[in-house]
Amino acid sequence: MTTKKTCLLIAPLSFYSYSEYLKTELTRIGYEVTISNDEYPANAVGKIMGKLKVPFLLWITKHRLINSCLKGKKYNLAIIIKGRGMSSSLINEIKKSCSVVIGYTFDSFKYHPAPKKWMKDVDSFYTFDYRDAEKHNVEIIELFSSLPDKIENKKQGYGISGIARNHSERLQFIDLVISAFPHAKNFIYIYEQNIVTFTINFLRNPLLYIKYREFIFFKPLTYKKYIDVLNNSEFVIDFAHPDQSGITIRCYEAQSCGTKIITNNPFVFRDRNFNAENTILLNEENGISNMKKRYNEIKNIPSKKYNRSIKVFVNDLLEKSGVDKVVE
Repeated sequence: MTTKKTCLLIAPLSFYSYSEYLKTELTRIGYEVTISNDEYPANAVGKIMGKLKVPFLLWITKHRLINSCLKGKKYNLAIIIKGRGMSSSLINEIKKSCSVVIGYTFDSFKYHPAPKKWMKDVDSFYTFDYRDAEKHNVEIIELFSSLPDKIENKKQGYGISGIARNHSERLQFIDLVISAFPHAKNFIYIYEQNIVTFTINFLRNPLLYIKYREFIFFKPLTYKKYIDVLNNSEFVIDFAHPDQSGITIRCYEAQSCGTKIITNNPFVFRDRNFNAENTILLNEENGISNMKKRYNEIKNIPSKKYNRSIKVFVNDLLEKSGVDKVVE
């Protein structure tokens, strides 16, 4: 008789639906999954405490996890994603209940330093950020595409799409690209979380906000519409935060659709699936004139689809950690 293996998945529950994608894939390969947020309280107060690095957050998270997930329980595996509420002492408690503990972060240490305090305490730790990997001798595991395995064939749609939650210099970068192709049929959707972020970003760039006012919304684009736009765009704009060097989920989603990329991130070429035929780099070394030249060179070249799915991501995570992905 086969005994089902168990997994404790600790991940941000409010970051899109990525924790559910992970849970679904772990369940598919035979794990019974218990899921927990990576910090408590799991609300706006907890997020503020986490960003402000309030030490009390670590105590609350430890107390909550021990009592709700660890006490009297055993797991074959624990996977910690991001882990802002984790601490070395909590990791030690988790290891008492879990045979193998894996850590992973999809943020850079500069932007999200919490894992630096506990990454040496887990059995395996991985990052998506190339600069952090080199500096801290941590292995890279690339992110994934959240799109379905099967995507419809492209239709005549948009030349360039710019879809973004507004922060850092994203709006400036979108404007830089869009302004270079004023006659293209483009799709622009700028999402502001609330009136506070809107006000802050408006004060930083009032002229750009006036220019793009009809494309700024307080509701995120629906997932169905997002897939449709991404799939029917020749190019999508990808902006990597200045404090991060990892390849974004947006890039892998684009490849799932065979959509080409315009990005500011030179590290994208570390993955061989991104190359001169499907990716244009726009940064200080490769400016507007180069982007226009490259755009005209590759715009009519069909881009090969590559789907780095959640299945591939989970397989990498378990295989590199020496964990059998399939229940025996």
